[in-house]
Amino acid sequence: MNVHFFTTNNETKASVVERFHRTLMSKLTRYFTKYNTRKYIDVIEELIYSYNHTWHRSIKIEPSSVNIDNQAEVWQNLYGDLSEQKSEKASFKVGDTVRISKWKGRFEKGYENNWSREIFTVHQIVPRIPTVYKLQDLNNNVIDGTFYEKEMQKVVDSGYYPVEKVIKKRKRNGKIEYFVKFQGYCDEFNAWVSEVKML
Repeated sequence: MNVHFFTTNNETKASVVERFHRTLMSKLTRYFTKYNTRKYIDVIEELIYSYNHTWHRSIKIEPSSVNIDNQAEVWQNLYGDLSEQKSEKASFKVGDTVRISKWKGRFEKGYENNWSREIFTVHQIVPRIPTVYKLQDLNNNVIDGTFYEKEMQKVVDSGYYPVEKVIKKRKRNGKIEYFVKFQGYCDEFNAWVSEVKML
């Protein structure tokens, strides 16, 4: 199975969700304070209804009033006119080796590594505003989705891959080999390595 962890939460999309989360939490906090309770299951639908039927400064309309006829206007209110934005020169080129960002959840410790252990290569540059990139893994499998510049970190592939665990052991042509799983890589990358390389 070709499964890779990667983030789809780029800054633009996440900011909209965070804004909704802050507003909902604000409504809940006022409710908790007024009624001296932490129980919200009975009022959550009412609060969301209120949110969806309240005029929003960012889109200049109530969310419940958005439809296929005005969606373009709402988009422009939220993100601006993309035609007026200038395309920037790509910071990465095809063939560059990169790591990708791990989405930092609300409860993830700040000192944990923010970048994937797995290394990818830039497969394609998608010229849009802003520029995004298609990546492939070291087995040349193209990864689903696209990545923004801020979600990528250029690295040099040293050829050193830390071992997560030894799965099995064998003796081949008089030499000991280990079948191992590498840290940050899926099982597709499991491989036999010589005892010398394990030292």
